[in-house]
Amino acid sequence: MLRRAFCGQSHFIARTCSTPRYKSIQPTNQQEPTNRHLSLDAEGKTVVDLTFVSEALGLPAAAGYGWAQFEFGDLVGDDQRYTILRKLGWGMHSSTWLARDKVRNGFVAIKAQTGHMTEMNEKNMYWEPDATRLVSHPPSSPHCVELLDEFTIPGRGLAGSHLCFVLPVYGGDVKSLAKSRTAPFELPTAKRIILHLLRGLAHAHSRHVVHTDLKHDNIFFSTERETTDIEQCMEADPSRRHPPEMSQDGIVQAAVSQPLPMISDELARRATYLLADFGCALPSKLHDDRTITTAPLRAPESFLGGKWDKPADIWSFGCLIFELAVSRSLFKYAVNDKFNLTEVENMLYQMLLFSNDDHFGAAQLSIWPLASQYFSATCRLKKDPDVVQWPLEVRIGENKAIPSTDVSALAALMHRCLRLNPDDRATAEDLLQDPWLNGADD
Repeated sequence: MLRRAFCGQSHFIARTCSTPRYKSIQPTNQQEPTNRHLSLDAEGKTVVDLTFVSEALGLPAAAGYGWAQFEFGDLVGDDQRYTILRKLGWGMHSSTWLARDKVRNGFVAIKAQTGHMTEMNEKNMYWEPDATRLVSHPPSSPHCVELLDEFTIPGRGLAGSHLCFVLPVYGGDVKSLAKSRTAPFELPTAKRIILHLLRGLAHAHSRHVVHTDLKHDNIFFSTERETTDIEQCMEADPSRRHPPEMSQDGIVQAAVSQPLPMISDELARRATYLLADFGCALPSKLHDDRTITTAPLRAPESFLGGKWDKPADIWSFGCLIFELAVSRSLFKYAVNDKFNLTEVENMLYQMLLFSNDDHFGAAQLSIWPLASQYFSATCRLKKDPDVVQWPLEVRIGENKAIPSTDVSALAALMHRCLRLNPDDRATAEDLLQDPWLNGADD
């Protein structure tokens, strides 16, 4: 399976080497599906490409897919408690739907896992349900996603079953919020996001949950919209579907993703931000070599094949402090042509540049299995690039939007997170007392 993104819209291309059998299912309108393309491979065999404008409905759970196919008005959950109203969005392992809860007489969000991930959960190979339950167990935190209910429903055709989480309706995520703006976050707003994210992280760590995927997409914010406001949004922008598409399970018609309207700058300044999406979370312990986190936010122990735990989250948080405050990435995961460094070598090189005289020690490198590929016996990078200190204060100060009175304090907070030895990093609980965060809730 290949995934391509064009102009901000996701297109899936699923490929098989023989023409699949299609059920005779009539589309819901008269449009003829045009997403099926035939070609020949190098051996002259017929190749079928299926392109999808949204999530790839109608592909089997057994092959790693199985997105939920809801109709608007479907009744789901115990006693058919929830009525599906529209799709809010989707990701690689789930789709999220707005629903009305007849018991609470209000709106909720239902996150439906793909059939593949539901199977993984049944085999105890997927920890998101346990992690979400742990962080939701009383006393919960307003800065972590809250699980209100859960149930499993049968899917359609090849999709398998769907484990569904019932969550509050949130306003959106910080990545979408940043994209909706014409300028970077004002520092008070950035500081508020940073503090609330840290509170959520501290709560998750207190429940022995390592998130492993901190990023803008996984920071949600609250909404002040009442039930009547959401009803008005739906009347102004009714739920819609994309044109019919061919699939391995017949003709399908994906719902259009229609998130709630983005909040204003004023509301962003007073919103509650929270840590969400525990799809990559794992229980706290020293985990063996396993790649975690998007590369620019990844801790050195993960790059070097070492064991990792909560400090890996702290490293990612330190990188996010810079991204949220400065609206730029601290690390660039790319080849360094000047010193002939690969992407990984360049990441390690940048870590040394911003280390404030911190260094990788021999004892530390000796227990990281991949360290010998990159470091010499003297703990220097084997390609020996010229390492000149590039203080974080300078990196932060390059952005003239950060007041000079904040630069040193902000750099000091980041240094507490970005220690090369994970044992030297501060805990989330300790970081909550950092003086730079004072007044962030004002």
